[in-house]
Amino acid sequence: MKAALALPILALPTRAGAAETGEVGFSTLGYKERGLIKVTEPLLWLRAKLGEDWEVAASGAVDVVTGASPELITNRDRASNGEARFAQTVTGASINDRRTTADAKVTRHFGDFALSVTRAVSNEEDYRSRAFGVEARLDLDQRNTTLTAGFGRSADRVRSSVDATLDAPRDTKEYLLGVTQLLSPLALVQSTVSVARGRGWYNDPYKLTLSFYPDDPIPVLAPDQRPDHRNSMAWLTRYRRHFPGAGGTLQVDYRYYRDDWGIRAHALEGAWEQALGERWSIRPALRYYTQQAADFYSPLAPEMQPAVQSSDQRLASFGGLSPSLRVTLRLESGFVVEGTAGYLHNAAALHAGGSGSPAFETLRAIYGLLSVSRAF
Repeated sequence: MKAALALPILALPTRAGAAETGEVGFSTLGYKERGLIKVTEPLLWLRAKLGEDWEVAASGAVDVVTGASPELITNRDRASNGEARFAQTVTGASINDRRTTADAKVTRHFGDFALSVTRAVSNEEDYRSRAFGVEARLDLDQRNTTLTAGFGRSADRVRSSVDATLDAPRDTKEYLLGVTQLLSPLALVQSTVSVARGRGWYNDPYKLTLSFYPDDPIPVLAPDQRPDHRNSMAWLTRYRRHFPGAGGTLQVDYRYYRDDWGIRAHALEGAWEQALGERWSIRPALRYYTQQAADFYSPLAPEMQPAVQSSDQRLASFGGLSPSLRVTLRLESGFVVEGTAGYLHNAAALHAGGSGSPAFETLRAIYGLLSVSRAF
């Protein structure tokens, strides 16, 4: 699916006498939230054609997570006017976690039809995932139309560094249908719909809600309790249009997401890829995101504990803006160097159609990506 979404409108010029049959690359990602989490992720990938009919791709990465994570939502704090307000509190020790992940994909071409098989594994201290997938692609109308269908399944195990007895399963099946249509030699559109069916453990063992009530001297301390299932649907549409006179390409992406937890989310991104001579290009982009809160989200734990309730603000109602800038340099030696810098700002006031959840604490983060690749 990632390969299909990355279909270029204009191919880079091929060097005379050289047939590019693969690519190898390395990248490193850095992400830092103000006052909270810091993530570093080095990634190595490889793809290659084997003869006329086979293609293989593989990647491996290590995530290093450090910092502090909010574990407790409480209304104990007081605002400047004396009224109670909700606040996230870091109650545990600083996070120092490491995740290793790897995946491989093998594709067999049968003329205009291609069949791919994917295998992925991921391991960290409190989470393990094993996944596989199959994908079929069919080119029609002299490859002006591409149809895609896929199925994936993951078998995960959820553990906890604060509860040695926790070892619960989570299984997810995902189905995908998509179409890519060439509208003209300079424009294409792609639309994919994916449906996921998940069952198992979704509670967050690190999240707690502490609530104080005026008529009760004993506060309510509630653990994170979520449904044991999550069914979702995501619809992604991408449009690309190249303008030869300007030497640039317009890129527009829209994604709609909904699930049976009550979350409804919209994401819209616009970007412009501008060539600066034969070797340089820049891509400024702006992404807007908004979501409706889950049905069981509440920063206040009821005195009568319900079956499901979570104060995790990732399930709240909020919106976000994320500008970014990518710069690409293509060297004579065949190496391609890319650098991306971005900023993330999530806030209740950015929620579409009015203010979001009052308890949502504004999140600000910066991120950067540096990659080096070479075709062969």
